[in-house]
Amino acid sequence: MPFVSVIIPAFNGADFIREAMESVLSQSFSDFELIVVDDASTDSTPEILADFELADRRIRLLKNEKNLGVTRSLNVGLHAATGKYVARLDADDVCLPNRLERQVEFLENHPDHEAVACGYRLIDANGRTIRVSNRTLDDWQIRWVNGFYPPAAAPTYFFRRVKRNGDRHFYDESFPTAEDFAFWSTLSAHGKMHLFGEPLVKYRRHANANTALQRLEQVKYSRVTSLGNLNARLPAPLVEGLEPLLQMFTYQRKADPDMIRAAVAGCDALLQHDLDSAPTSGHRSWLRRMTASLLADACLTRGEGIRGYSTVQAFLLHGRRHLPYLVSEVARQPRLALKSLKGIAKT
Repeated sequence: MPFVSVIIPAFNGADFIREAMESVLSQSFSDFELIVVDDASTDSTPEILADFELADRRIRLLKNEKNLGVTRSLNVGLHAATGKYVARLDADDVCLPNRLERQVEFLENHPDHEAVACGYRLIDANGRTIRVSNRTLDDWQIRWVNGFYPPAAAPTYFFRRVKRNGDRHFYDESFPTAEDFAFWSTLSAHGKMHLFGEPLVKYRRHANANTALQRLEQVKYSRVTSLGNLNARLPAPLVEGLEPLLQMFTYQRKADPDMIRAAVAGCDALLQHDLDSAPTSGHRSWLRRMTASLLADACLTRGEGIRGYSTVQAFLLHGRRHLPYLVSEVARQPRLALKSLKGIAKT
């Protein structure tokens, strides 16, 4: 029985799947099975996969008779998996040579953890690096982030195949998109989580990969998960107070002075609640920076408040206590701040 099961769902992935599979087969940790689920591809993906399967006995090729979508295809792979651990990868992404070794090492040394993710290099269709994500988050920080967005990129997930009660992990098939955020949140119900910053995956982003309708679908299903996570850890009045922030964060409402004032009030209440439970002074500093960044992202970027004088003025007035922490976070993550500004310029 292999120690690790690597699962790749593939649909019409002929352009990149060779590189993805070769990156797994050349890992420094070799005790694995590579399960590729071909989701009824209509390009040359089946022929490419057949050649790989003949060349390496660690490869297991599964083929859907009809297109099932990524969520159900991942479950096809999980049903077939036999490893102690499971590594997630997409057909256009690339593992760096020590990815499996480092993630196996972490979970072997941390039996109270259910999953670990890692940093990544964001690359374009030509393999050029766009930026590097190398932040580290512990379990407490991850549970905070889970209330708003996925803390890690899906192709970096590495988790225990079997829960502590003996059941197996599967994806929720009611999520046709944003399925990885829902799955990550489910994993967190069964043990601690960790994200270490070492970039061990090249995560490929394609220009115009999703239509506007697809992006709205992702936001809708992500909101279901984030609200579930918030309700699981916060009193109901606090969650209700975050609604103005969440509406702007999920592109449902544009910023106006009243929305910004209400969003700041909700974040102030959240911050006060979470500062009391933060385990260290370092966590408290991190929490203040994250809250300030969340406010700015929701009110100025996603809510497009930066486009109007009255909304910028309202943000500076009502959010003034958060501004020093926002400046601190921008200094730490200047590339992300620049990304937000570029996003505004394109809209």
